[in-house]
Amino acid sequence: MKVFAAALLMSATALLLSACNPVLALNPRYSYTSFSLDLGDKVPHSIEEYVDFDAMSKEDAAFVKDNTEILYDGEPAEKGFSAEPGNHSVTIMYCGHQYRSYKIEITDKEAPVIKVNRNIYTFMGIPPEDVDPESMFEVTDNSGECDVDISKAEVDYTKAGKYPVTAVATDESGNRSEAKAYVIVQEPEYGAVGTYVFVSIPKQHLTYFVDGKVALDCPVVTGNAGNHNTPRGTFYLIYKSRNLVLRGSNDDGSKYNSYVNYWMDFLGTSFGLHDATWRSTFGGDIYKGNGSHGCVNMPLASAGELYEMLEPGTPILIY
Repeated sequence: MKVFAAALLMSATALLLSACNPVLALNPRYSYTSFSLDLGDKVPHSIEEYVDFDAMSKEDAAFVKDNTEILYDGEPAEKGFSAEPGNHSVTIMYCGHQYRSYKIEITDKEAPVIKVNRNIYTFMGIPPEDVDPESMFEVTDNSGECDVDISKAEVDYTKAGKYPVTAVATDESGNRSEAKAYVIVQEPEYGAVGTYVFVSIPKQHLTYFVDGKVALDCPVVTGNAGNHNTPRGTFYLIYKSRNLVLRGSNDDGSKYNSYVNYWMDFLGTSFGLHDATWRSTFGGDIYKGNGSHGCVNMPLASAGELYEMLEPGTPILIY
């Protein structure tokens, strides 16, 4: 009984399709029942891609176009869409009945692309505050999503060196890419890479570098040599403030009260970069006999410029 019923159904379908003329002639490429595509290739969605219309009259071609539909996994195919990786089906419906069905395998052969956005530069003794490993990389993949595993560097901030941060990206098809960025701990020296202030005591000069390029430089006066030396070492900007009065004692025991427009603190609350409007000249050998009490004195205009640009946490190297 089941065999007889199946025969009847096939006969009925054949009759319906035979009544739906003309008979479709498939393009040679689609004479097979399966084919494969790379992820990103467009799945054929139009009947013109599957059927050979060259031998048809205009009337027959118009009839075929009006009475066919392409289904992708059972749903109407949209123009220009891309499939997900895996196995799928494409079905040609003609006059409301299945005319041809294909199995399509979509394969993802492309590995994710990892771009190194940046390396992080710092100096010995100053762990940077913005070590965000994810921000060091940009990952894209043709499938849209992938897993990214980033191994954090074990950085010894007391020792100069390049410390790797490794990113491994894996997409759903198992394609894998790897890239390395670095946390670079530098010796505190003039011309190093990064954003920092460098004060040269021998040259009595201050230079502000932004991403390794000079953004500001000026002559300065550092601590009076011998009894009020400016601390040497690697520091960072703790805070900055406007319109302060600095108070302290001179060597003879008298008190001083010095108004400053710009204060940029780098050690405790006693040492900073600031303007010194009581001075008419800077640089040279002034610090050897008429230096500061340990701060770095700057011309007013330069102090104002630096104050506007400098952010807390910026390294200040004094050597």
